[in-house]
Amino acid sequence: MATNPADFFRSMLGEWEKLANGVGGDMLKSEEWSRAMNAGTNANVQAQGAVKDTMARALAAANMPSRAEFEDLSARIGRIEASLARIEAAVIADDGVDRPRPTRGRKPPGVAA
Repeated sequence: MATNPADFFRSMLGEWEKLANGVGGDMLKSEEWSRAMNAGTNANVQAQGAVKDTMARALAAANMPSRAEFEDLSARIGRIEASLARIEAAVIADDGVDRPRPTRGRKPPGVAA
């Protein structure tokens, strides 16, 4: 008796998905899975902290700035640029005032002609 291979494959795939969903769902609900995931996350956080500390010590030994120092410098430069922008705005606002301009003559100012 010949059956359609596509139907057979489709039914086998459906059964496999049901089995995998049942086992996976039960596993994810278990307390052991939660503890294992929590331990893995904690280990990852500790490893990242250790790498960060090691890198900071290596940069300090090489007399190079750390990431935190670069961030501090960037913030300081930002504040300096903001101050310069305020000064430029004040200077531009003061340019509207009429001031006496120098003469274009050959005689120094104050000399009567």
